[in-house]
Amino acid sequence: MRDSTEQLMTAAQAAADRSPRERKRPVVRVLIALVSLAAVFVIGAAPSGQAVSPTTKHFITNLHGSTAPAALGFDVFDTGASTVASLPNGVSGVVWLGQKCPTVADAAFRATVDQLASSPKVFGYYLSDEPHVSDCPGGAAALRSRADYIRSRTAGSQKSFIVLSRTTDYSAFSPANSHVDLVGLDPYPCSNASPTCPVRKITDKVVAALDAGIPLSAIVPVFQAFGQERLSGGYYRLPTAAQMSAMQAEWHRLVPSPVMDYAYGWGNQSSSNPTLVDSADLQKVFATHNGVVTR
Repeated sequence: MRDSTEQLMTAAQAAADRSPRERKRPVVRVLIALVSLAAVFVIGAAPSGQAVSPTTKHFITNLHGSTAPAALGFDVFDTGASTVASLPNGVSGVVWLGQKCPTVADAAFRATVDQLASSPKVFGYYLSDEPHVSDCPGGAAALRSRADYIRSRTAGSQKSFIVLSRTTDYSAFSPANSHVDLVGLDPYPCSNASPTCPVRKITDKVVAALDAGIPLSAIVPVFQAFGQERLSGGYYRLPTAAQMSAMQAEWHRLVPSPVMDYAYGWGNQSSSNPTLVDSADLQKVFATHNGVVTR
């Protein structure tokens, strides 16, 4: 559903992302430290291999018809409007109604939401994957029309969801501007350039999101469960089990009780190969993280 190659940024772009808000970030880092301390005393910070909050939903994409991830504790699948009814028992769906550059809710969009508004199998709607304000200046207003319609038809029981990749887009597409309920952040720490998978990349994205006005309660951690080792010129690397555990622990430290987290992804794509389906070790890490007892 996404093009993973978009994550590659130049050093100049990264510096540009950091500099305008630098003086605000010490305050944000203090807030993160306080949240992390609260996690230790209130719900317990999860070390490697420990399950997260039992209220967190676990979303996975690119299933290609497979239901195997349900056995690993994934309880939200990506789906289309026509396949909601066929979701396994105990699994709800995030319905893909997305656009790279969102447009205002039209009759077709409203009809689809109307059809699904009362379905207990629908957790929410995936409205946009990595939009960029630079080439989609009207995107936030369009998302407002879509998110507001979902909220009005479902009384807030079904959620609106987007994923953002560039920190320069965080403010423009924050919930205050786009009215979406949930915002996925997708720092992908593991690459040829960063073979140790530094979790600092996760920290920096969360700090930037809070600084840009994305509430902690709206943040959806996106776990890198893919690489590009099997692709010509591939940049990203599939994490090892230990690296995934470290990334999950850092996400938990920063966002202790998200409404939902997101593993990208299960099956292979033209831009992601290998993926979670290819690694039994990673599957065990996710099963433990998702609260499934493994042997």
